[in-house]
Amino acid sequence: MRYSQSFKFGPPKALVMTTSDALPVEAAVSVEERPTRPRVWRAFLRPVPLAAAILVTASLLAAVFAPQLSALSGNDPFTYHPETLGPDTSPEGALGGVSAQHWFGVEPGTGRDLFSLVIHGARVSLLVGIASTVLATLVGVVLGVVAGAVGGVVEKLVDFATDITLGFPFLIFAIALSALFPLEAPRALLLTLVIGMFGWPGIARVVAAETRVIVRQPYVVASRVMGARFLHVFRHQVLPNVASTVIVYSCISLPGRISAEATLSFLGVGVLPPTPSWGRSIGDAISWLLVDPAFLLFPAAALFLVTFSFNILGDTLRDALDPRGGRS
Repeated sequence: MRYSQSFKFGPPKALVMTTSDALPVEAAVSVEERPTRPRVWRAFLRPVPLAAAILVTASLLAAVFAPQLSALSGNDPFTYHPETLGPDTSPEGALGGVSAQHWFGVEPGTGRDLFSLVIHGARVSLLVGIASTVLATLVGVVLGVVAGAVGGVVEKLVDFATDITLGFPFLIFAIALSALFPLEAPRALLLTLVIGMFGWPGIARVVAAETRVIVRQPYVVASRVMGARFLHVFRHQVLPNVASTVIVYSCISLPGRISAEATLSFLGVGVLPPTPSWGRSIGDAISWLLVDPAFLLFPAAALFLVTFSFNILGDTLRDALDPRGGRS
């Protein structure tokens, strides 16, 4: 009896495999082609990935130690400094009031220290971006594995849910949801849930496609013949084979989710003031662009450098783990 493409979990049955059931030799990756740890590490030691890794590490450390770093300049992101503003409430001095006391200048209209705003804003942007990526990955992996392994009606239901999620207008939903929740609701948690629950379809489709291939492998079929259950197959045979794909996809999608938080804060539906956020600082800077362009420069540069660095790391990891890619 030939086994079908879907993977039915139940009492094991006697299975006879034919040569037509096996995957083509070209579809399998030989042991020699699998990436080794030294090769992966060498990929990150090249100048551009290394610089990106340093920037990402620095941004994460700045987010963790934001209070200590802002204290080095004797400031915090919540104290107003009206003495640094002119009659029109724009910062006095060059580059938006850059000085020994205010390393990035001050915020127009309030006089808050811009350096403190930027490094504290990294906390919200990175926290929401990373947490929503973890949430989307967990949901996508579980649904993708179940759809790819079980097949049939379950796969059709997951595909239907994926199509609905992808077709739903994300920004409209996020704006409407923010209006429904009270102002006292934790906005960072709300942003994480919204961005994460809209981010799982992509990884679910990728994992489902790989799972369909993995469950047809002879060693998986043999494991089922010997009585292995779904959780055993998932933990020991499916998950290790999709792990590299999941890691790469998560790294590549992380910058988009950081940008999504910044976009929502820019539109005024993200975290509420006075909580610092890169997106909110960029949104506030638009109205001061002609008077104080430096106000836009620093938060926009921080957002660009972090998202660009994560993209570089994701591309590097993908190339290093691709067995058919160029060898270093």
